[in-house]
Amino acid sequence: MARVKKKRQMTTRGRLIILGPICVFLMLWFVYTMFSYTTSLYKLQQQKKQLEAEYLNLQEVADDLKTEITKLQDPEYLAKYAREHYSYSKEGELIIKIHEQQQEIAVQEDSVEWNQKMVRISLAVIGLIFLYIIIRSTKKKKPA
Repeated sequence: MARVKKKRQMTTRGRLIILGPICVFLMLWFVYTMFSYTTSLYKLQQQKKQLEAEYLNLQEVADDLKTEITKLQDPEYLAKYAREHYSYSKEGELIIKIHEQQQEIAVQEDSVEWNQKMVRISLAVIGLIFLYIIIRSTKKKKPA
C-alpha cells in the first residue's frame, strides 16, 4: 500500500517536473506577446496622431498657398511681393533688410524605450516568481 502511494507521488512529481516548466514557458510567452502587441499598438496610435497633425498642417499650408495664388494675380500685390522677396524697388526707394532669427525648441519624450524596458523587467519578475513557486513545490518535505 505504501509502495503504491509512493509510486503515485513519484509519477505526479515527474509530471510536475516535466509539465511545470512547459506551462511556465507558455505563460511567459503569452505575457510577452501581450505586452509586445500592446506596445506596438501604442506606437501605431502615436504615429497616427502625428500623421493626423501633419495632415492638418499640410492642409493649412495648401490653403495658404491657394490664397497666395489668388493674391499674386493682383498686379499691386505682385509688385509688393517682388519688392519684399526679390529686392526690387521703385525709383527713389531704398531697401533695408533686417534678418530675424528664429529659435525652435522641440521636446520629444521617448516613452517607447521606457515601455519596452518595463515589459522586460516585469517578465523577468514574473519568471522569477514562477521559478520560485516551482522550486518550492518540488522540494522534498523532510520528516520530523
